[in-house]
This record gives sequence, C-alpha cells and structure tokens, in this order.
Amino acid sequence: MKNTYILKFFIIFVLSIVLSAFNIAILAFINDFIVNLNDSNLYKFRLFALFLVVFFMVTYFAKFTIAKINNTLIYDLRIKLINMILNTRMIFDNQKSKILASISKDISNISNGFMRLSDATQGIVLLLMSFIYFLYLSVKLAIFIIFWFVIIGFIVYFFINKTRKNYFESRKFDDFLYQDYEELLTGFKELKMDKKRLKFFKDSIFLNANLQKNANINAEIYSALSSNFLNVMMLGGIGFLVYLSIIMEFAKINEAITMALFMMFLRAPFMMMISSIPSILVANISLKKIKDLNLNSNTLSKQNLKKMQWKRILLKDISFSYGENLVLSNINLEIKKGECVFLVGKNGSGKSTLFLLMCGFLKQSSGEIWVDDKILEEGDLDSFQNTISVIFSDFYLFRDILGDCELEFWSDILKIKNKIDFQNKTIKTSNLSTGQKKRAALLQNLVANRDFLMLDEFAADQDPKFREYFYTFIIPLLKDRGIGIFAISHDDKFFNMADKIYKIEDAKLIKIR
Repeated sequence: MKNTYILKFFIIFVLSIVLSAFNIAILAFINDFIVNLNDSNLYKFRLFALFLVVFFMVTYFAKFTIAKINNTLIYDLRIKLINMILNTRMIFDNQKSKILASISKDISNISNGFMRLSDATQGIVLLLMSFIYFLYLSVKLAIFIIFWFVIIGFIVYFFINKTRKNYFESRKFDDFLYQDYEELLTGFKELKMDKKRLKFFKDSIFLNANLQKNANINAEIYSALSSNFLNVMMLGGIGFLVYLSIIMEFAKINEAITMALFMMFLRAPFMMMISSIPSILVANISLKKIKDLNLNSNTLSKQNLKKMQWKRILLKDISFSYGENLVLSNINLEIKKGECVFLVGKNGSGKSTLFLLMCGFLKQSSGEIWVDDKILEEGDLDSFQNTISVIFSDFYLFRDILGDCELEFWSDILKIKNKIDFQNKTIKTSNLSTGQKKRAALLQNLVANRDFLMLDEFAADQDPKFREYFYTFIIPLLKDRGIGIFAISHDDKFFNMADKIYKIEDAKLIKIR
C-alpha cells in the first residue's frame, strides 16, 4: 500500500513539473516574442494561440489524472479504515466515540488534505522552476526575489504553526463532542427526567463546543493573517522589483516587466500553496488520530463463509485478564452439539467476558479452545464464527433478513409473524418492544441455519408468558434440531431445561449441576 501511495504521489509530482514547465514556457514566449514584437506578426500569434490550445489540453489531462488519483487514494483510505475496524477483534465502548469521530471527521479532513496536497505540490514545483527562470533573466533580481520569498516564508511559517496548534486543539474536542452526542442520543430519556443531570450534561457539552469554537476561530484568524500577509508582501515585492529595475538598473525594462508579470502570476499558486498548508496539517493530525485508535492494520483477508463442522467445543485451562485484573482463571468447559448449558453469576463476575471469548472477540491470556480434536487457531476463527448465532445483551437489530431457512416457520414460532415483511425479507422495526426486538434478532440468527446458539439474558425482556414458552418449548425444539445452546440466564425457575449449569465466582467456573 505504501509503495502505491509513493508511486501515485510521484505521478502527481511529474504532472506538476509538466504543468509548471508549460506555464513558464508560455510566459517565456510572451517575454521573448510578444514583448519584443515590433510589427504585426500573425505567425507568432498563431503559434501562441496553438501553444494555448496545447496547454489547455495538457492541463485538462493533468487535472483529470490528479483528481482521479486523489479520489482513489481517499477511497482506498476509507475502505482501509473500515477493514481495520472489521479486522479488529473487539471494539470496546470507550473506543466508539473516537472511531465515530474518525469515520465522520478525520476521513473528511484527510480527503481535503489530499486534495490540497496536490495544489501545494504544483505550487512548490512552479515556484522552483520560476526561480530558475528568474536567474536566467537577471541574477540580481532573482537573488532579491528569492530573498523576498524567504522572508515571506519565515513569517508565514509562524502564522501557520499557530494555525496547526489551534487545529490540533480543535480536533481533540471532536472526541469529547462525539462522546457527548452519543450520551445525548442514548441517554435522551434519562436526561429529560433528571434535570440536575441535564444541567450537568449541557454545561459539559456547551463548554466543549465553546472551547472548540475558540480554537477554530484562532486557527482561522492565523490562517487569514498568513494569506493576507502573503498578498501584501507579493504586491510589495512587485513594487520593489520595478524600483530596482528602473532606479537601480538591476535589469532592462522588458526583463523587469516579465519578472513583474511572473510575480503577479506567482501570487495565485503561492497563495494556493500557503493556504493548502492548514488543510494538510489538519489531515496529518487526522492521520495520527486514526493511528492512535490502535485498530488492526493487517490486510483483511477474503471472508471465509464456510461453516465449521463440530460435535464438541472444549475450553481448556482458559484464563483472561484486563490488564492486571484477573477475570477468568483456569476455566474448563465442554459443550456438545444439541446440548443446553446455562451460565450464572453475579454482575461483573466475568460471564460476558467468557461469552466474548467463546465468540472469538477476545483472546485468552492462556489456555486453549478445542473444536472436536483440533485446537482453534487464528486462521480458523472465521469458519468457527460462521457456526455461531449470538444475541448479545447490547444487541443491534439489522432490518434486512439475510437467511431464508424456514423464515415463516421461525417467525410463527417466535410469535412475530406480523412484524415481518416476507416479500422484501425485512423486519418492520417501528413500534417493537425490547422483547420483540430480541425475538426478531433470534429470528435473524435461526434463519441463518447455524448450529450453535449463544444468548446473553435473552429472556430478561420477555413477558412472563413468552418467557415460559421460550424455556419450555423453544429450547427443547432447538435441542431436537441439534443446535447447541450456551445461555447466560438467571431464570432459576427454568433451570431444569438445561443439561448443565455453571457458575462463575471469584474468576473460577464451578459446575453446579
């Protein structure tokens, strides 16, 4: 990927040289033939017109190519970020607001930065080639112009550095604001009911928004100062150039006219180059922000849709820690196909952690997961996950139904037939209770025709009648169909429906039945 970026930037650099050469060639043609023209020479004017037509065609080709390269790079980066997210084992809640900020804000910043990078490259190349031409016309004036540009560069750098620092401060507040937005939407009802918390929330989000506003204002002020200073200095440079040519006789008048014309011409690309710097700096900040997410940057291999065949899943001496905090210690667990296993334990005991380990989202600190007589390796994870249907406690309900195995049958069994659009294979997600949403999520999993079902407190949001129906009818039905079930449950009234019951206590897994 890195070599591809270098190659594409090299193409932009070469095209920038070609465009700059044409610009200088046209101005040189004006200096050599138009300015010194003594009579009406139609041949030279026709040649000049042809030159302009060729220049237009070359410019169009170059701009088209650069635009295509820029947008391809942006597309590749966006796809790479999505793949990095999908290739990461687990996204924790404290990462989500930062990732959301990167997807929505940083990609946009980087897109703009890539676009402006080509502008800056063209400006730099044009300036360097113009300085060479200045040296050809008049060494003394060329030295003055280079000196003048160096002064401009030093002072503008000061303003740009201030711009960068303020944009960096602004970007830090994006993470805080996206976290605030997430709290606003997910905690909307709680905020409306708790006025004290609402006031605290508003004070926090308004403070972050105000601090970001101030940082953006300062950044834009320094950016405007750099552009205005550059504009004034370029006009001043033209005045000094004419003065040195006429009064100090540093160059002939026609050379002074050409160089003044060049200075006027260079105002636009030089200002374009300078004005590009803040966007490039912001893009660089955004790239660092994406890097700081610590997502998996390995190339995402082609997704394996093949299901792993299994008869037994065995967890052998599994331990897991969050940093120094030991959550699971030497866990041993066996689940056979068609068997129902319940897991109980206090809040924070490690039930959900074990759940995530079995899904492949977390990697054990020690121990092994066996599928039949084979250790589950990293390369087998996709096919293993293809055998698992999961409903998490914080599940997300997708609208589209991708499986088609006995859709009508399972929708009838789960008593949500009226919530399904069979023609379009979608779930009517409006006006669904939490319990109905869970049933719809279970439907999504069952029609995928997988043979290992994992449930995290599935029945907790069901009404008493359906809860009993779920344990006494649906679970036996699933077992009869050879589906293994591993469920976190505290419905002790229905523990008799399980083949085995385990409890997590003090990081240990204890078999209680």
